[in-house]
Amino acid sequence: MCLFPKLIKNPKYRANKKNKGNIPHMQDERVGFVPIGCGVCMECMKKKANEWRVRLSEDIKEHKNGKFVTLTFSNESYTELAKGIKAEGYALDNAIATLAVRRFLERWRKKHKKSVRHWLITELGQTNTEHLHLHGIIYTDNVQEIEDIWKYGWVWKGHMKNGQLINYVSEKTINYMVKYVTKTDILHKAYKPKILCSKGIGSGYMKTYNSTKNGYKETGNTKTTYTNSKGFEQALPIYYRNKIYSDEEREKLWIQLLDKNERYVGGEKIPADNEEEYYNLV
Repeated sequence: MCLFPKLIKNPKYRANKKNKGNIPHMQDERVGFVPIGCGVCMECMKKKANEWRVRLSEDIKEHKNGKFVTLTFSNESYTELAKGIKAEGYALDNAIATLAVRRFLERWRKKHKKSVRHWLITELGQTNTEHLHLHGIIYTDNVQEIEDIWKYGWVWKGHMKNGQLINYVSEKTINYMVKYVTKTDILHKAYKPKILCSKGIGSGYMKTYNSTKNGYKETGNTKTTYTNSKGFEQALPIYYRNKIYSDEEREKLWIQLLDKNERYVGGEKIPADNEEEYYNLV
């Protein structure tokens, strides 16, 4: 739960294209405003990382040819890609990464007539060069082809064992990648990593038996958590909530949450209306 949320008027109860100017009746005045996460506090970053951990864990169950890679940039490639980009500082780094991945995908489509499934996150180096690079998963049976089509620099594509190149993705690999979402970069404290990925990462969960357990129940005991392979439960990613529940169901779940009058800071539960305790914990 965001530590510094911003309240905005609920767009559902304003005239818009979706309701064609017919504003629906508000059943509970508390839903007139909705909280928007700041996106940068400890809780927001942790939530983002956890959601990607879940979605990637589900994705590799369905797509089993994922390869863990690190994509780098040579000085020459970095300079060439930067030409024409109207950005500075960290925004320039992320713009270069975005352009490079887009061109990489274009070359892949040109060769294979379709794009390649991927999830990549940017990072700045911690050595003297502080070079931009990306970590992530590219789903292919031919790992060598990644380097051939990337072209911007060296590619880490696995490790050698008994003369064979070994590369696979597991939950351990995912944990390693996702840590970059919340990693505190001592050298670049203001840098925000950028995630570049295919649509529908983790969508296979919607076809599983476990997803049926999340179905909405009017009785009020809807299971809104995700259970991982070790039995640990965590909040269901928003990506899944938006697919499983209708607008009306999500609003009812929100009201049920408000009725509980609970708020969490660093995993510690406190009454939502106890402002003094809340700010002390923050």
